Amino acid sequence: MFTTYRHAEIPLAPIFGDHYQMWRFVELEQHRPWFCVTVNKGENGATWRTMLLIPTEEELESMLRELVKKAQIEAVQVVTPARLNGTGGWQIERLSELVRVFDSNMKVAGYDFKTASGATYSEREDSAIRDAGRTRIY
Repeated sequence: MFTTYRHAEIPLAPIFGDHYQMWRFVELEQHRPWFCVTVNKGENGATWRTMLLIPTEEELESMLRELVKKAQIEAVQVVTPARLNGTGGWQIERLSELVRVFDSNMKVAGYDFKTASGATYSEREDSAIRDAGRTRIY
């Protein structure tokens, strides 16, 4: 999850409506993968590109279901921490596949990520668990 701070909020003029908030920065406390989704939105004949920063696989799955109804998804990138990607630092790569892995009781055990470069990463609660099932999310 991303953490925000009141002192980092950018006040907006009422012209944008009161349901928008902008921040100079956000904080990410967890050292786990997160996602950057580039979408092309359209409204009243105008189109624009924006990026959504999504903190979890579950949230990404939910967002993808909603986004396909109202926007064109151009790209999904996964941002992986050093402990997962083995590079010594955070790394962002284009995501080519996201798979939910679940056990025989249908409990989500974790996720596997495949990037456009061919790298594969696994983020699982119990790495010793045998794959009872797999569902491709992206």
